[in-house]
Amino acid sequence: MTTAIECAVIPGAVAAPRSSAALQLRAVEPSARRARAFTRTWLRRWGEDDLVDPALLVVCELATNAIRHGARDSAGQGGARAPAPRITLVLTLRPDALDIEVRDGSAVLPLPRTAGRDDDCGRGLMIIEALAESWACGLASDGGKWVRASLSRSPAGPAR
Repeated sequence: MTTAIECAVIPGAVAAPRSSAALQLRAVEPSARRARAFTRTWLRRWGEDDLVDPALLVVCELATNAIRHGARDSAGQGGARAPAPRITLVLTLRPDALDIEVRDGSAVLPLPRTAGRDDDCGRGLMIIEALAESWACGLASDGGKWVRASLSRSPAGPAR
């Protein structure tokens, strides 16, 4: 399911224009590739070519973590087959930044860790910390969690 909302307005005393797009995916490995393609398409549509490379790395890390850890932690237990877990990618273009958020069904929040030299995982949040202006996570009111990273937009970018 793909949902896109163009030119929404942030509620509040001073409304700021923004654009957002969302994509819901099954929590399976090939979905990370679809999340990257979706991100590339929307950033180019918005004229944000300078953000494509760092955004694709952040999306890859967030989506892969949600698929590998969030989907596993939220999968049903017992003999009954639970519906396939899903993740949601939300891109929000604000005047000063691009917010990349991934939601999954797990209530287990991510913790940065130190990967050993020979480890093949454990570097995702370090990569996000290196690329993003900031990142945060929290529990969603309807269950599960969200993890969000913000990439600064260049001052010379298109006006919104």
